[in-house]
Amino acid sequence: MTTSVTAAPESTPADVGATEWDSNSTLPTDTAPQSSLPSASADLTLTDVRVGRHPGFDRVVYEFTGTGTPGWRARYVDSATQDNCNKPISVTGNGIIQIYINRITFPYDNSGVRSFSPVPGTGSVVTEVREGVSWSEGDMQSFIGTARSQRPFTVFTLSGPTRVVVDIAT
Repeated sequence: MTTSVTAAPESTPADVGATEWDSNSTLPTDTAPQSSLPSASADLTLTDVRVGRHPGFDRVVYEFTGTGTPGWRARYVDSATQDNCNKPISVTGNGIIQIYINRITFPYDNSGVRSFSPVPGTGSVVTEVREGVSWSEGDMQSFIGTARSQRPFTVFTLSGPTRVVVDIAT
């Protein structure tokens, strides 16, 4: 079983309304690695991955059910490789953001979810989102391909439902 995935059309916000965007009022301006610690009570399961196009940025949303807030680590990498074995993973694009999302349930525990299929990009900056095939110690590895290398990005979480959001400047 795989999670559902959605490529949101340009005119449809990918999950975040104006009020939530206003709280993060500036477009991404940095390409440096970013991270955030999970809440102590985090026990989450991935339910959806989607991509949307917005004025000035593309958005990737990882949605979860469960309790708490996941942690995450994100950075640009030269190539996509699976953790623990360094097996190359094909990711479409000239840039690759690697993101680990922490404190989530293994895909086969409780949910029946095994993995997610590659999510197509929007035709703007995000070319695709791929699972890294590596789930270990409550971490999920994922890769976001970008049409241009080293585009500024920012990562943050939202609640109701719980989401990890990656905005990439166009």
